[in-house]
Amino acid sequence: MKRIFLKTYSILAWLTMLITSVIITPFFLLVWLLTFWWDRKRLAAHMMGTFWAWHYQSLVIFWRLTLDGRKKIPWNRPVVLVANHRSLVDILALYKLRRPFKWVSKAENFKLPFVGMVLSLTNCIRIDRQSKRSGIQFITQAEKEMQKGSSVLIFPEGTRSRNPEMRTFMDGAFILAKKMNCSIIPIVHVGTENTFLRGKESWVLRGKARIQIRVLDEISAATIAKLDMEALKEKVRREMTTGLTRLEAERREKP
Repeated sequence: MKRIFLKTYSILAWLTMLITSVIITPFFLLVWLLTFWWDRKRLAAHMMGTFWAWHYQSLVIFWRLTLDGRKKIPWNRPVVLVANHRSLVDILALYKLRRPFKWVSKAENFKLPFVGMVLSLTNCIRIDRQSKRSGIQFITQAEKEMQKGSSVLIFPEGTRSRNPEMRTFMDGAFILAKKMNCSIIPIVHVGTENTFLRGKESWVLRGKARIQIRVLDEISAATIAKLDMEALKEKVRREMTTGLTRLEAERREKP
């Protein structure tokens, strides 16, 4: 009975998301048209995307999403945000940060209906994994957006981890922070991996999911400048691992 209910609810949720996306799209485009010529950071369009994500989050009554430490992320100073990556739902959940930033996303996501439009019109940063020049293009575009005052959010693992242990970190986020002489703010989260089934029924909701997001302490530009690349990656990874361990322990204490 539970599986039938969840499949039915999932179908209704996906249909509702499709219909409301069609309804919201003209409003998103209107906001962009009214602001793109003066809003260099695309802040208005980004906040419209945040509203869009909040709407999707509210469709799933089984999800309980909490966030600690939002105030650690500055509004008017660009930083590099790094977060662990466990699920496609990570992007939906991390919009709860409600701060101006640019996603770094693979090129394939820019081709998705609605999602691709939001990424493109908010000047998010494209990574083409098939291109040998993708690293240079990423740094160039990210540097351009940070010079305008926008932060950049990167999954340093590059792709989703299938288990609680994070994958090896790639260099991009750390090269960018050093080049821009800016801080890094790590973000950890748990629970998104429990939102949908896997395999052929990956579109079906699993039921209750407690998603917890925590913004960790800022790593200053001065500290970053003193560390070489490997030491910096190790420091960030160590702090994120500790943060994840604490979140997992809290979830076991308060299921």
